Amino acid sequence: LTSTEPSLPLQAVVVAEKALGELWIQLPCIDQMGSCTYDDVCAILDDLIPPGTPCPEPLLTYGIPCHCPFKAVRPPGGRSDFPLPDIELPSWMTNGNYRVRVAVSSKGQELACVKLAFSLQAQ
Repeated sequence: LTSTEPSLPLQAVVVAEKALGELWIQLPCIDQMGSCTYDDVCAILDDLIPPGTPCPEPLLTYGIPCHCPFKAVRPPGGRSDFPLPDIELPSWMTNGNYRVRVAVSSKGQELACVKLAFSLQAQ
């Protein structure tokens, strides 16, 4: 993100895909999860992680912020393994390989783009 504080609200466009063999299938937006557009990222983050609460892993370990305003940060590359907290995932989000692209913008100007690839495996 830019080093200056962007105008609010921040919009995020998420494109989530799941691997089915050699194909990548775009996941629809169901109950605000999947490939969705979020019009006020800051409000959503404050609802999910109350202000004053530490950021969840792996964000905490890597110093990646989970509340607005965001400062410029370059997360480390490479692989990280970490357990997810005990949360209920939608039925379509089963074991498998996923990739997600998140584009954050303010007033139509893209400020950041994050690409993630991850695998889910129930224990």
